[in-house]
Amino acid sequence: MPELSSPSLPQAIRFFTPKQKSVLAFSGVVFLAVLAVSGAVFYFWLTSFKKSLVDFSIAGPNQIASGENGTYIISYWNNTNQILKNSALNIRYPQGAIIDGGKNTNIDLGSIGIGGGGKQEITIAFIGADKSIQKLEAALSYQPQNTSSTFENETAKEVAINGSALSVEFQAPEKILPNAKNIYTIGYKNNTDKVFQNVAIEANFPSNFTLVSSDRTPTKNNSWILGDLNPNVEGKIVISGILKSAQGDNFDVAIGIVENDKFYKFWQNALPVSLSDSPLKLNISVNDQANATANPGDRLQFKINYENNSGVALENVVLKAVLGGLMYDFATLKTGGYFNGVNNTITWNAGNMADLGNLRSGASGVVEFQINVKPQYVMRTFRDKNFLLQVTAEIETPAASAAEDIAVKINTKTELKTKGYYFDSAMKNSGPLPPKVNQATTYTIHWQVTNFSNDADNVMVRSTLPEGVAWLDKKSGAGGATLEYNDRTGELIWNVGKVSAGTGVLLDPYEVIFQVSLTPAAHQANLTAPILGESALTGADMFTGTDIAATAPILKTDLPDDSGVGILKSRVQP
Repeated sequence: MPELSSPSLPQAIRFFTPKQKSVLAFSGVVFLAVLAVSGAVFYFWLTSFKKSLVDFSIAGPNQIASGENGTYIISYWNNTNQILKNSALNIRYPQGAIIDGGKNTNIDLGSIGIGGGGKQEITIAFIGADKSIQKLEAALSYQPQNTSSTFENETAKEVAINGSALSVEFQAPEKILPNAKNIYTIGYKNNTDKVFQNVAIEANFPSNFTLVSSDRTPTKNNSWILGDLNPNVEGKIVISGILKSAQGDNFDVAIGIVENDKFYKFWQNALPVSLSDSPLKLNISVNDQANATANPGDRLQFKINYENNSGVALENVVLKAVLGGLMYDFATLKTGGYFNGVNNTITWNAGNMADLGNLRSGASGVVEFQINVKPQYVMRTFRDKNFLLQVTAEIETPAASAAEDIAVKINTKTELKTKGYYFDSAMKNSGPLPPKVNQATTYTIHWQVTNFSNDADNVMVRSTLPEGVAWLDKKSGAGGATLEYNDRTGELIWNVGKVSAGTGVLLDPYEVIFQVSLTPAAHQANLTAPILGESALTGADMFTGTDIAATAPILKTDLPDDSGVGILKSRVQP
C-alpha cells in the first residue's frame, strides 16, 4: 500500500469543525493572557519592596544602675532587593541621660547596599529612680531606589534601673528639737569600680531650716562639690542646723555629677521632718507684734518670753539676745541685762535674774529691752539699702538649748518737692512780672522725687491746676514722657513708676519740668495767686510692702525757690 504523509497544521485545521476551531482560538487567548499575567507578577516580584526585610534593632543590657555607663548597639541590615538611598538614623534618648561623647541624635548613613548594613555603638548612663523603666528609641529612614517614597523603621529598648552607681543618705537624730542646734549627717558612696569625676551633692532643706555650720564648705545654694570619687569610696558630711517648725517638708539630698554647669542627679534620698517637743521654749515680739516694720527715729520694745517644758528643774539657765543691724541707735538702749558693746549682745543669767539660777518645771518668764531706730538713714554706698534690725535670742543650759529670732524691716522715706520759677534756664518764661489782672504770665514748675533706703514702685504724683491757670503742654526732664494732663478735670498725673533706693541721696532727684500760664482774675489783685494745687505722691515700698505717701504744698506766685522774684514781684497787680 502506498505510504500516506502527515498533514501540515493549516491542512489539519481545515479538517476541524467550526466548533473545534472556536475552542482552539479561545484556548490560545487564555494561554497568552496567563503568560502576560505571569510576566507581570514576576516583574512586580523583582521590583517590589518589603519594609519588613530591613532588620533594625537595639541590643544591650536589660537593667543597669542609675548613672552607670552601659553599651548599646543599634544594628541595621538591608535584606531587600533594592539599594536604600538617603538613609539616616535618628536616636531618641531618655530625659536626663548622659551620653559619652555627647548627644548625636541624627546620623547620616548615606546609601545602604543590597545585603549591606552597619552598627552604631552608644555608651549611655541612664538616670532614674530605682525600679523605673527607661526607654532608648531609634528610627531608621530611607528611600528605596525604585520609589520616590520615604520609609521609616522604628525600634526601642526598655531598660530597668536597678540601684545607683552613686548613693546618698540623709541621717538625722532620733529627736529633733525645734529652735535648737541639731547634728545631721549626709552619707555618700561610689558603688562601682569606676572613678566618677565632678561629683556633687545638692540639698533641699525645709523652709524653716537654717544651716548653721558644715565640716565641708558648701556653695551658697546648699551644694557640696566632692570632685573625683574613686571606686567603692564612701564618706560623709556633718552639718548642724536649726529647725524652727515642721510643716510637712522633707530633708532632700541628691548626688550626681556636674557637666557644663548642669547637675545630673543619679540618686535622691528624702527624710520626712519630725520634731520633738522642746524642753525650752522661746518667743520674741516687738511692740507686742510678731512682725513689724519701723521708721527712722521709732522706739522699739522687744519682749522675749521663755518657758521650761522639760518636766524637771533646769539650773544655770543663760538667755542671750544678739542685736544686728546698721540702724540700731545703741546709745538709747535700756535693759536689765548685761550689754556687751563689742558684739552687741545682751545677757541674762542668775546674776541679774534670780529665777534663771533654778528654772522650775513649767515655769516661765519674760525679759525686755528698748532701743531706738537711728533718726537718719546710714547711706554711704548703693549697697546701703533694705535695712533690717535683727534680734537672735538663745536660751541654754548644760542639757538643752533653744533659739528664736525676729527681724524688723525699716521703711523707706520718699519726699516730693514742688519748685516754681519765672527765671529758669530749662524753659523761657514770658508775661508781666509781677503778674497783672487779665494778662498771661508763664511759669516753670519742677516736680522732684527723692527716695531713701528701699526701692519704690507704682509711684504716682497728682495735682490740679487752679483757677486761671492753663496747661501749655510743654514738658521736659527724665519723667517728661509719663506726665499727662486731663483738660476735663484739670488734673496733672505723673506716672513715675519705679524709683530706686538712693534717688536724690546718692543720685540726683527724679524730676519732671513743665510750663503753665497764669491769667489772674480781678478778685486776685494785690494777692499771691496759686499756680499749682497741693501735690500728692503715692506708691509702695518694695522691701517692706507698706504704702508710701508724701505731699508738697500749694505753689503760689511768691516762688520761694526763685531768688529773682521775691515778695515785690509776687502780688497780682490790678
